[in-house]
Amino acid sequence: MKLNDVVRYNELFDVYGGLLTDYQRKTLSEFLKYNLTFSEIAENRNVSRQSTFILLNKCIDKLENYEAKVGAVKAKKAFSNKVSRAVKSIENGDINSALEILKKEA
Repeated sequence: MKLNDVVRYNELFDVYGGLLTDYQRKTLSEFLKYNLTFSEIAENRNVSRQSTFILLNKCIDKLENYEAKVGAVKAKKAFSNKVSRAVKSIENGDINSALEILKKEA
C-alpha cells in the first residue's frame, strides 16, 4: 500500500471511524495505526487471512462512501489551506489579504 493511501485512510478513519462497528474499528486500527499485516490480524483474531482482507476492504469502502456523502475531510483540508494562506499573508504584512481570505470562509 502506498504512503499516500495510508495517510488518506488514517484521515478518513480519524473522522469517520466512530461510524464503524467496534470490531471493524479495532481491526482497521490494528492495520492502520499499528501496521499489522493481514496475516497478523487474522492470527490474533483466529480468522482467515482472506476474511481479514475482505473486512478491511469493506471498512475502507465504508469510509470512502462516508467521505463522498459528507465531505468532512475535504472541507477540513480546504479550511486548513485557507488558514495557511491567511497566516502567510499576515507574515508578509498583508493583513487586508488575510482578512479577505478569512471573510470568505465565515
